[in-house]
Amino acid sequence: MQLLVLGLGGEVRDTVHTILVVEDDPSLKKVLCQILVRDGFAIVEADSAESARERLCAGSIACVLSDFKLPQGNGLELLRAVRECSPSVPFIIMTAFGSIDIAVEAMKLGASDFISKPFDPQSLAPMLHQVIRHNRILDRSSSVRKKLSGAVITKCPKLERILAQARQVAQVDTSVLLLGESGTGKEVVARYIHEHSPRHGYPFIALNCGAIPAELLESEFFGHEAGSFTGATQTRPGVLELASEGTVFLDEVGEMLPALQVKLLRALQEREIRRVGGNTTIRVAPRIIAATNRSMEEALANGSIREDFYFRLAVVTFTLPPLRERPEDIDILTQRCINHFCAQMGREKLAVSPLVVDILHSYSWPGNIRELENVIERAVLLADDEIRPEHLGIEFRLDLSALEDAIRTLPEIASQAVQQAEVQAIERALQLTNGNKSKAAQILGVSYKTLLNKVREYGMSSEDHELSS
Repeated sequence: MQLLVLGLGGEVRDTVHTILVVEDDPSLKKVLCQILVRDGFAIVEADSAESARERLCAGSIACVLSDFKLPQGNGLELLRAVRECSPSVPFIIMTAFGSIDIAVEAMKLGASDFISKPFDPQSLAPMLHQVIRHNRILDRSSSVRKKLSGAVITKCPKLERILAQARQVAQVDTSVLLLGESGTGKEVVARYIHEHSPRHGYPFIALNCGAIPAELLESEFFGHEAGSFTGATQTRPGVLELASEGTVFLDEVGEMLPALQVKLLRALQEREIRRVGGNTTIRVAPRIIAATNRSMEEALANGSIREDFYFRLAVVTFTLPPLRERPEDIDILTQRCINHFCAQMGREKLAVSPLVVDILHSYSWPGNIRELENVIERAVLLADDEIRPEHLGIEFRLDLSALEDAIRTLPEIASQAVQQAEVQAIERALQLTNGNKSKAAQILGVSYKTLLNKVREYGMSSEDHELSS
């Protein structure tokens, strides 16, 4: 639940988020609720896993804060139940100090974060705000991904061959590198491989190597121990540990710094890691699928990608075709997007103008499927009962040279053809006469002067044929 809180002057002050606090210790629950209310949260209380499920289904909850030990089931069982009925609600689990194994298991099941008891109550509100804010960002960007994360729909023979090979590759734990332009569906294919693999029941964790600051990326990979750097207040497992039985998708892997490539390569080869600031060796064995829109030849040549790292990732490589090479898929992708966004916005199914169909097929789609999704979302939002060209918002990028060729008039085309024919005839006549212009003019049926003018007009050098009179 979110409420707008008005200040004394009527201004909007903030948004109130409702937190479901699940704790069976009355005194601790009271303290937690007091702290959260003071920090601007609304509270729903529960003292068991069963009552928590009832309260979660009864209203909109922004985040669940749950103890691990609960009556009628523990926090992990509650987390599983929450993920079944509310897969996108953030979940933070509270564990006794040192229960890192429980925390790791919780995060593998989809917990957003964990906090070790005892903890500083002042750290709780910032953590909740951060988790909720991050979840809202994910919600805005994930609706289309969820729509596309199931079966990949295509009529494109090239993509069908790639998917058939991907299903074969999915059965073994070999590394896969996906190449292709931005927006071609590399993460969708990565999830497709994971879902068709024996690891499909375990986590699939996507990490955008280009969106995370380089100084934090190492911690994302390997995790860190409490106190290992400023701000590291608690021990955190990394994605290689969390997805040790599942799949790690390294998106935009071409943006990773060479120094980190070395560390990641060593971890993948030795199948073990140490958290940042830690001394304990942890065995890991995730499946790695990487993707980039960069040219690997250029990246290898300029040293931004190490050869040993590249060959570790590119055991099997698939290059996904851009949308402009998949014209047979434009209609089915468009209709799927229309159905999705109509359902999302609570609208009836929209008709599509025939002119819109022509535009969608003639457009080059530089942003590929992602651009198509954005265009259709905009169109569904603006259309009344039919999607028309003005709803698309497409800015055509014209090839001027091709445009000039396309708009040449018939007289211009005829003139160019005549010129080419005359040049060929003159060259042939001069060859037959060993460059004698007088004899060549007679063969061509024109005057000597006309032949000279044509030679000059067409820029034919007299030296080319050793012209003589």
